[in-house]
Amino acid sequence: MVRKKPPLLIMVPTADTFRLSDLILSDEIAKSVTLNASKYPDLNVVEAVLGGMSFTLTYHRPDDAFQHFPNNQLDHIFCNAPEHPMPAIGISLSDHIANAKHDSTVNRNFLKLGRLLGEALHATSVIWQPAKLHIGFEYFTEATNQYSDGGPFPVLVQIAISESSEGAFQTFGLSYFSEQEIKLSTPADYPSDQVIKRLVRIAHDIATNGKIDTATEAEGFVSGETLSFTPNADQSVVNVTIAAGEPRQLH
Repeated sequence: MVRKKPPLLIMVPTADTFRLSDLILSDEIAKSVTLNASKYPDLNVVEAVLGGMSFTLTYHRPDDAFQHFPNNQLDHIFCNAPEHPMPAIGISLSDHIANAKHDSTVNRNFLKLGRLLGEALHATSVIWQPAKLHIGFEYFTEATNQYSDGGPFPVLVQIAISESSEGAFQTFGLSYFSEQEIKLSTPADYPSDQVIKRLVRIAHDIATNGKIDTATEAEGFVSGETLSFTPNADQSVVNVTIAAGEPRQLH
């Protein structure tokens, strides 16, 4: 089944006559990616196989590439808001791996496919729809290359972080992986950069290992620091409180 809202959109400067069935990959990229245009009758839907996993590619014209999230609803990361709509290639997980979003191998291959297709089509940026992030392609490439090579989960590519007027931090888009978001509170004098570092590590753990379903406490990231986790009634949000410890610097 082809999904109407692909999580990943690769923004590409293609001609109006472009069809996915015409997509030709370089010999180098073709070593990793196999395209199957015969699986779907629609010329703008193609199966892509990478690492033994199947993904669905869809083509979106300029007038519908941003139909789900207008520019003013996107956070622009290392890029500017487009001056006009652009065509996009959508990438979705196929049905047989759709329930494995949290699996690091699946996610690595998903992002690697986006990077390779973006390189092939000279992408300018990508949109990660679960977190409403519009990301410059150069930064997306750098972050996902590290991840593909065994590096840390690319939180800032796939999860948005915001700060409330009360000083609490919250994720948006983590629920794509775990069906749970984080609300994080810290002592008032914690530096924001240190709060973000802690939030990133907690988000990485939940995205990889699944939601927190019971109230619990754990040692923090530095000596004397304590983390308290309290999920709400439906477990859609886990409230995390950090009790101060010394030293507070986290590298």
